[in-house]
Amino acid sequence: MVFIDALHVERPLWLLLLALLPLLWLVAGKLFAVRRMRFPGIRKLRQEGLAMHPLLLVLPGLLWWCGVVLLVIALARPIFSERLSPGEAKGIDIMLALDISKSMLQEDFDGKSRLDAAKTVALQFIENRRRDRIGLVLFKGKSFTQCPLTLDHDVLSMLVRAASVDAVPESGTATGSAILIAVNRLRASESPERVLILLTDGEHNAGEVDPVTAAGIAAGEGVRIYMATVSVPGSRSGEDMLAPARDLSGEVSRITGGRSFRANDANSLDRTFSEIDQLEKSRFTGQRTLQRTQLYPFMLAGALCCFLLELVLSNSIYMRIP
Repeated sequence: MVFIDALHVERPLWLLLLALLPLLWLVAGKLFAVRRMRFPGIRKLRQEGLAMHPLLLVLPGLLWWCGVVLLVIALARPIFSERLSPGEAKGIDIMLALDISKSMLQEDFDGKSRLDAAKTVALQFIENRRRDRIGLVLFKGKSFTQCPLTLDHDVLSMLVRAASVDAVPESGTATGSAILIAVNRLRASESPERVLILLTDGEHNAGEVDPVTAAGIAAGEGVRIYMATVSVPGSRSGEDMLAPARDLSGEVSRITGGRSFRANDANSLDRTFSEIDQLEKSRFTGQRTLQRTQLYPFMLAGALCCFLLELVLSNSIYMRIP
């Protein structure tokens, strides 16, 4: 009887009036008794089917008494209390930093470019994180915020699909700058869980800020960094041949308490994001909440309906002629 257990009243003393209602009914019956006289044609009316059912004869009075009972119960302020399990998650704030340097155009991921493969898994990740605010940073020789933290994942997904190497004219891969811009976005967040996911080929060769230095700043702000490196070993070309490449993914992730992953093909990249998805689950509040619903408005509405219906019936089909 879970429903009954969840019911209680704030003013139980008002319910004592219910015990007085039978006495009030007897007194009212004496005071308002209506004198009756025999009607010679009543038997004929019954034979013709025109007589009213005995229960219908007392309908106005029954409605009036039901209204009184509901009114008394409303005065007692009944409440339905429901204890809810912690079902609403406290979301994580996540920044995605996507490398759009020309080296990401290499088609060494099962016939797809690194950039297309990275965008595919990023879109799936966004789809799986509906409770979390996610933002997007694009970086090449310079970095910029393409989308601030948002719950509008449809717009975010559209911006990820539209990401192109032509968005930034400067060449190179400024990983450190991308980290700082993402950390600045997360700094204003009130979420206790803040995460940066870097999707890059791991070839840092541009920018004024070293990735390790930027990682130290991120660690100071409580931001964990997960670096997903998308490249096939020994495949460097284009603009990244102009400067020596530095693969610092392991050190950057270690400083911030995150993880680093290397994906050599589309399947391993997909597994990488699946693992990140499992590592960073939305935290629940962990508290059971009590939802209280006041029932007295419904009781008052029911009482009013009973009184109005009794009034209408008593002055129409149940009208008494003195």
